[in-house]
Amino acid sequence: MLTRSGKFVAITASGCLAMSVLGVTGAAAETAFAPDTCASGYVWRGARPSDHVCVDPSVRDRTRSENASGVWHACTTGFVWREAYPGDYRCVVPSSRTQARRDNDSAVRRLAWVIMVKRNHAGSRPSCDGGSCSTTNEGPYQTVVVRGYYLTPGIQVTIQVKRASDDRVLWQGRTTAQAGGKGPAGSYSIDTERVLCGGSSFAPPLTAYVVVRGDGGQWSPRVPIAWRPCGLV
Repeated sequence: MLTRSGKFVAITASGCLAMSVLGVTGAAAETAFAPDTCASGYVWRGARPSDHVCVDPSVRDRTRSENASGVWHACTTGFVWREAYPGDYRCVVPSSRTQARRDNDSAVRRLAWVIMVKRNHAGSRPSCDGGSCSTTNEGPYQTVVVRGYYLTPGIQVTIQVKRASDDRVLWQGRTTAQAGGKGPAGSYSIDTERVLCGGSSFAPPLTAYVVVRGDGGQWSPRVPIAWRPCGLV
């Protein structure tokens, strides 16, 4: 078990969620917790009433303008279907469709209730006995930490790390959503102790995903993680 102290920093590599959340904006923040609550800086897109893909506010504004245009299905030259969801035949400029596809691909990484960060660990120091010292050659490394916000304070949160290839549970933990502390109410944070990068003694790569649920409710969408050389994280 890894027990060394460390500090939290955001992951910015592709394949890992890149966010440190202090709040949330948009329609989701105005109501009770929902699994599709957006992380700080994002709002629901609203291409249709059930479209809760989290996007930048400017994208939501553009989506509203497109919805109000009345142009539907039969596009003139220079316009294409938006395709924000199956059956979305709103006529838009090509860049808007490209943006919709990017937002759809990134949606799972913009949720407030399952956010991955990494925790730095300094690695092992030499162990000395008299004039003799030994070391494990274990250098600095990072572990995967999962945190989330806007759950109901007091509920039990279950977190699983599953291997992507066969859905095998590699790690499971439980914690309680807190009413106070740093950040918004209903928050949790737990170190999975699954090594993300570094540490010369850690050979097995990690290609997996994280899922979370509260009090036996529905599981969150899968949020992928992948082992990488620390210089690329």
